[in-house]
Amino acid sequence: MKTKYVSLIAGLAVMAGTVLTGCRDENILSEGEGRMMLNASVMNDITVVSRALDAEEIAELSSKATIWISDSKKGRVHTFEGLASFPTEGLPLEVGSYVAEAWVGDSVPASWDKKRFKGTAPFEIVKGRNTQVDLSCHIRNTLVSLDIDPDVEGVLQDMKLTIGLNDGVTDGSHSLAFEGDKLTSKGYFMVNSRTDGLTWTIEGTDITNNKPVSKSGVFRDTEVADKPSLANATEYIFRVKYDTAGEIKLGGAYLTIEVDAEPIETVEQEILIAIAPDIKGIGFSLAEPVVAEPGGVGRRSLYVTGSCELKNVSISGTLLNALDAPANFYDLLNMTDNIRERLLERGVEVETLNRLEAHPDWISNVRINLDEAALNALPEGSYDFTVEATDALGQTKSMKMELEVSLAPVQAAPTPQTTSYTEVTLTAKLLDANSSNQGFEVRRVDSRAYEDWTFMAAQLNGTTLTANISGLAAGATYEGRAVATTADGQKFEGKTFTFETKAYPQLPNAGFEDWSKDGKVDLIAAGGDKNNVFWDSGNHGSSTMSKSVTEKDTSVKHGGTCSARLRSQFVGLGSIGRFAAGNIFIGKYLKTDNTDGELGWGREWDKNARPKALRGWIKYTPGQVDQKKVYDKVPSFTPEELKAEFQPGSYDKGIIYVALVDHSEVYPDYPDFPVVIKTKTPQLFDKTAQKVKAYGEMIISEATPGNDMVEFTINLEDVNPGDFSHLMIVCSASKGGDYFLGGEGSTLWIDDFELIY
Repeated sequence: MKTKYVSLIAGLAVMAGTVLTGCRDENILSEGEGRMMLNASVMNDITVVSRALDAEEIAELSSKATIWISDSKKGRVHTFEGLASFPTEGLPLEVGSYVAEAWVGDSVPASWDKKRFKGTAPFEIVKGRNTQVDLSCHIRNTLVSLDIDPDVEGVLQDMKLTIGLNDGVTDGSHSLAFEGDKLTSKGYFMVNSRTDGLTWTIEGTDITNNKPVSKSGVFRDTEVADKPSLANATEYIFRVKYDTAGEIKLGGAYLTIEVDAEPIETVEQEILIAIAPDIKGIGFSLAEPVVAEPGGVGRRSLYVTGSCELKNVSISGTLLNALDAPANFYDLLNMTDNIRERLLERGVEVETLNRLEAHPDWISNVRINLDEAALNALPEGSYDFTVEATDALGQTKSMKMELEVSLAPVQAAPTPQTTSYTEVTLTAKLLDANSSNQGFEVRRVDSRAYEDWTFMAAQLNGTTLTANISGLAAGATYEGRAVATTADGQKFEGKTFTFETKAYPQLPNAGFEDWSKDGKVDLIAAGGDKNNVFWDSGNHGSSTMSKSVTEKDTSVKHGGTCSARLRSQFVGLGSIGRFAAGNIFIGKYLKTDNTDGELGWGREWDKNARPKALRGWIKYTPGQVDQKKVYDKVPSFTPEELKAEFQPGSYDKGIIYVALVDHSEVYPDYPDFPVVIKTKTPQLFDKTAQKVKAYGEMIISEATPGNDMVEFTINLEDVNPGDFSHLMIVCSASKGGDYFLGGEGSTLWIDDFELIY
């Protein structure tokens, strides 16, 4: 079909999915069940993909796969997000009819490289049998490409053809600009129920008269009966021609744009996508050490399951030395029969299996059995045994079994889990039920104040001992050990382990060292991105008059290279303008409304990290209140007591205040901020409001002494009960700055802020 518009080509046809198979001898099916084995592959158009995917690309596709299993009568019964969540041993299902559906890749409205695939496969589950399901996922994108007549280059310079989905979205996220190197690229689009064709705009410069050329239109595929009026797995080729008839006059002829729609042809080039090999202990977890008395270890087996062909499976570790094996490393898939026999003599049996029906020549599963007699003969000590597997896609998985053979009455877990900044949960396994006084001893090792061991009793649940220890210091290093009293009355002290408590969070850029520019605006952040700031200021408003009320100052500082200088000043020309207070706050400057500002205050903070005070360094010099420029211009809603405090000729006062607030009040226009300040209306901060959980302030009523910065501390006092969610800090060189009231020239330097817990 042809029409006088442009066509996008979909040159990629992909059948994408997974191979998820494998079956364990230990997994016995229930009565009336069978097992589904999922087998899928990726088929790429070889004209687009000239290389195999690497392990990282395969892992990314695997993580973005979604699989649905639906019963013909009950509807959807299983959902798997990411291939790793699908059981490698197969999925047990009741006997009946099912449909498997899969989605792989990214669902992006418009992209040069993000693709989306979908596949559907019906299948039957038969009692007591494995059912292999081959699930092929085909491309769901609509593709676009250009075919440009060579003669066009002689009449149209700097050509750009912008193509997008005609779905009402105009912010550019649903369109692609074909220009420069992208003129020969393919674009990938995801149509939706609102899509009514493709919008297109061609732009450039007419070489014959050096004038700009621009024309727009909408292409609709008339061969598609219903919306969306574009077909999946179809390439729309926009052909730009220069001939005697057309719509855009250039030189002696016309520019013509036509669109051809062509189905994407799939070429059977298989690219396998599979999850990484799986390694597990049979009847025990590799996440925890195996602890046993001498003579009581018993048989241990580890199982390696591959979702595709296994190329290498190796074993290593000190356990092999203890079993008197000839070496401490073996490649199990490439060793000789002689080596296999010698390992067997020392208690290590290797079984290689195949569970992939579609590929009978592959080794997909390996079972490693450690003989009971050999393990029971081990003397007291610590041993490790590592299994590593690599599949045909280059994906590698490694797991370690740690074995502790000991007569100890208790055995502590090697890695405690810290539950908060000042608490830790320690666990141990009870080995001797005749012992008593089981617990833990802890001591701090990064401070002399904690040199002695402190005993904490443990609670016994089955054979697990647990102690929840509180009152620890945040950001500190501790030692711990399991202890108990043996049946003969002797104190047992286990191996010492180390753990660290989590440090309380501190303010980003607390020394105000990082600065950058966003156009004319000075940002208190690196990178020049106004949308990625923790601290902000009124510079966004004052910069419209080429002034900054908050700046970096290297001449005054406590530490580092600089401080932040907050300088109040009149911003305007002559008598036209407003007084602007030098300020810094946690949050974001939202917008300027004429000469007024709208500010979002506060950033999310961990409710478990509740600061008690703010400490820092300041220097302050107050200015005098001017009547005509400042006092006579304050808004009508300015509190009378504030006007009385700052009469013309009086000296200004600075202020720093801190608040812990919740987000119970939501501003529809600015939902990310718990407090929104609008200086145009009396929508200002109320320190007694219900949302305020704690508050502290410091009013700087006079100049600080000397030339150096002085230290300050602001304590936070409880205001209302309940948890907070956001932290606020506001600093201003003029206490009445919210009402455009203060002394011109008032300057507050701040540096090295620190939260005290």
